[in-house]
Amino acid sequence: MRGTITVLILLIVASSPAAAKCCSLGGGASYNFLGDSAVDINMDSYDEFVRENVPASVTAVPDVKAAATSRLRLNLLDNSRIYLLLSQADGKILGQGNVTQGNVTGPIEATGTLQANKLSLDVTAFGGEFYKINLAAEGSTVLGDYSLTMPDGKRLTGTADGKWVM
Repeated sequence: MRGTITVLILLIVASSPAAAKCCSLGGGASYNFLGDSAVDINMDSYDEFVRENVPASVTAVPDVKAAATSRLRLNLLDNSRIYLLLSQADGKILGQGNVTQGNVTGPIEATGTLQANKLSLDVTAFGGEFYKINLAAEGSTVLGDYSLTMPDGKRLTGTADGKWVM
């Protein structure tokens, strides 16, 4: 008798709509709670949750290429470092800063242009060195090449990478 009651209870439970959804061959072992009217959380959709709980304001990140002033820090292949404060007006870029070679730092001036994400700079050091720098900007990261002409005419080339920030 006890075994018969157990079998009847199992048949009743197994034939319920919830068991059919959960244990059917097509449904796997998952249960669709969203389709069950007994599990109503009174929310139409995920979008409703987002609208109610996530701030709608978006903060725009300013583009360094459009900024009136910016800072450029470059690491050159020969272990020199260039730091420039740049200003932009009428399509031209002007800058002042310094170059560090080893433990010697000296002042520099720069002129250049910006077209799309390509920054070209002519940098003159007060020791007579002349840098021609061509960079591609991706966000705040810059990467490119340079040539350095020394006062005695000797020319070096290499790569430059760094950050261009506001």
